[in-house]
Amino acid sequence: MGKRVCDNCKGNKYVIFQKGKFARAIICERCYSVCDKCGGDGVIFKKGENNYTYANKCDCTMLENRLVLFNEAMIPAQFAQVTLEDFQISHHTQEEARTNSQKFVDSYPIQERGLLFMGPVGVGKTHLAVGIIKKLTLEKGVSCKFVDFFHLLADIKEGYSGGKSDKEIIEPFVKAPVLIVDELGKGRNNEWESNILDQIISNRYNNSNELVTIITTNYTTRRDSTLSVTRARATKNLLASTKDKNYEKEVLQETLQERVGERIFSRLVEICRIIEIEGKDFRSLKYSED
Repeated sequence: MGKRVCDNCKGNKYVIFQKGKFARAIICERCYSVCDKCGGDGVIFKKGENNYTYANKCDCTMLENRLVLFNEAMIPAQFAQVTLEDFQISHHTQEEARTNSQKFVDSYPIQERGLLFMGPVGVGKTHLAVGIIKKLTLEKGVSCKFVDFFHLLADIKEGYSGGKSDKEIIEPFVKAPVLIVDELGKGRNNEWESNILDQIISNRYNNSNELVTIITTNYTTRRDSTLSVTRARATKNLLASTKDKNYEKEVLQETLQERVGERIFSRLVEICRIIEIEGKDFRSLKYSED
């Protein structure tokens, strides 16, 4: 009879749940017992030559370290349970995107560029990005950061009241070995916002031999497919903070190059491989079924 798999963690030895705004992971208390090698100390002492005693990290600390990396990645709470494996496919571009996402994980850190997922709302761009950093943190022990660009702008503005500078707030994202920038292009796209984006992308471009960047955006490189969503959905999902109809018309017609500018776009395509995704809007389908 085979060994029974823990119902709580499904054999992973950790559980993931929502806590506040972010996804969190902890060791599964039901099946992860105290290590019989180190007694829970995380260190094994061994005697070497000349009777010297050496302290080595126990293998059991690897899982704890990876859970710390996962928790530091700042994955949004609503994506706590998503994986690459449960990604839903309704279009061949989604299947190709999932395949390329898994290849990215398998080849890390040996790859030339990051990934730039572009396409309409609800086709799974953020799902894939989160699936990638889940695997990188929990299976490979890679330090990653996730940031919604619109939320980052809000955090920077809030930081000003506490005397913090732009640089202080964006530094963790600039230096992250793997950075996911979600919803690129969302916002007012004024000079200040463009400057923040330029600081992040330029720094990562200049260090692209060591840093990998993954981008998601609703903007594409083709005007006929850029933000190909209904006007009502665009207003609901993209322009919740504004009632400016002229602004709505403008963003619905912009390409990614026009939205971020030629300088930033040029750097993005150098450090990222473009993957355009089409398919059904799973979020709309979910709400229509409820």
